[in-house]
Amino acid sequence: MPAGIAVIRVSGEKTKLVLHELFRGKKDPVRNPRLLCFGEVIDFKNGTPIDRGLAVFMPGPWSFTGEDVAEVQFHGSPLLVQKVLRSIYAFGISPAEPGEFTKRAFLNGKMDLAQAEAIADLINAKSDEALRLAGEQLKGRFSQAVTQIGEPLRDLLAEVEANIDFPEEDIKPEGVEDLLNRVTHATRQVERLLSTYSFGQVVKEGVRVLLCGRPNAGKSSLLNTLLGKNRAIVSTISGTTRDLIEEEAIISGYKFVFCDSAGIRDTDDEVEKMGVELAKDRIGWADIVLCIVDSTEQKSDWHNLVKYLRPKAKKIWMVTNKVDLNPQAFSQFQCDFTLCEQCFYISAKTRDGVDALTQALVDDVARAMPDKAEAGEVITNERQRDCLERANAALVQVAFGLKSKSPLEIVSADLRSALQALDEIVGKTYTEDILGRVFGKFCIGK
Repeated sequence: MPAGIAVIRVSGEKTKLVLHELFRGKKDPVRNPRLLCFGEVIDFKNGTPIDRGLAVFMPGPWSFTGEDVAEVQFHGSPLLVQKVLRSIYAFGISPAEPGEFTKRAFLNGKMDLAQAEAIADLINAKSDEALRLAGEQLKGRFSQAVTQIGEPLRDLLAEVEANIDFPEEDIKPEGVEDLLNRVTHATRQVERLLSTYSFGQVVKEGVRVLLCGRPNAGKSSLLNTLLGKNRAIVSTISGTTRDLIEEEAIISGYKFVFCDSAGIRDTDDEVEKMGVELAKDRIGWADIVLCIVDSTEQKSDWHNLVKYLRPKAKKIWMVTNKVDLNPQAFSQFQCDFTLCEQCFYISAKTRDGVDALTQALVDDVARAMPDKAEAGEVITNERQRDCLERANAALVQVAFGLKSKSPLEIVSADLRSALQALDEIVGKTYTEDILGRVFGKFCIGK
C-alpha cells in the first residue's frame, strides 16, 4: 500500500557493497556511520536515480543484529519500493523471513531468546500493562530470574558427578540433606514462576468477561455502556441477541475482552436455541461471568441461573440491573457469597453503579499483579510455561532420587534434564524447530 515513507533494511556482509553501489550522496554513509545521509537511490540496471532519500549505516557488532546494517528511506510508492528491492536483490541478497533480524540478533549474542520474545510482545501489546511487562522482559528481568535458578543447579550437578567419579566416598547424610534443600529451593522458584502464567496471559490476551443472564436483563445495554459505544442492538423484544458479540476495551491500562451472549432460557426458536448453546459454551471461557439480573422482573428465577453457572464458572459477579426502575432492588436481590464473589446494583441506562463495577474489574486484575520487585518475572507464553513444567518435573524426580538413594547417575540425568529445560527458555540450548516457532510469529522486517 502507498505510504509517506518506505524504509528498507539490509543486514549482513554485503551491506557496505549495497550502499556503495546503490546510494550516491555528498556524504558516504559507510564513512559516516550512524548519520542520516541525503542522496539518491540508484537503479542497478542503468545507474539512473530511482528516488531521493536518506541512508544510514550501522556497523557491526554495535548494531541491532550484530552485523553491518543499513537502512534506506525514500517515498513510499509501491512501485519505488519494488524498484529498490530489485536493485538490492541483484547483489544476491535475499528477502528477510519473519523475525529474521531479531533471530540474527539472538544468534549473534545481542539478546537471549526470552528477550527476543519480549520484542514480539512489545510490538503486539494492546494495553499499558502489556507494554510495561514486555519492556521489563526486554531488559532481561525474566531471563535473570531463570539464570538465578539454573546456576546453583549447575554447582549441584558438579557435586553429584564428582561423587560418581569417586564412588568409594559415599555422600554423608548431612550432605544429602543439603542437596535436598537446594533442590527444594530451586523447585519453589520454578513453581513461583509457573504461578505467574495466568497473569501473563491476562496481560497479553485480556481479562475475558462474559455478560450472561436471562433475556431482556440488559446485557447488551451494559456492553454498550462499558464500551462507550453502541456495539450491540438493544430492544425490548426478548431474544434479540442470537450470536456472541465480542469486543475489546482498554480500562485503566488493562485489556478486557467483553462478550455479550444470548439470554439463557428454554426456547422453541431454533436460531435462538443455537445462541443459548453458544452462551452456555462460553461460561468456562470467561475469567469473570457477570450474571445480569433484571430488577423489574417480579418472578425472576435468578437463583436457579446462578446455581447453574456456579460449577461451570471460574468467578461469578451478580449485577442487578435497572435499579432506576426498582429502588427496592437493593433488598430484594441479594446473592449468597458462597455463589457470587461480588454483587453490584446498576442502571445501564443512567450509568448509576457502572463506574463502581468498572473499578472493581480493574481492581480484580491489579490484585493479581506481582509486586514491583517481581514485575518482570512473569511467564508470557506457552513455550516458557512448557519449559518450566519440564524443569519442575525433573527437579521433583531429583528430590525423589536423593530421598530414595537412587543411583547418582539417575539423579545426575534428572538434573541435566532440569537444566536443559531452563536453558531452552533463554536459548542457551535450542533447535531449529524452537527458533522456527519463536521467530515465525514475528512480522517481516523485525
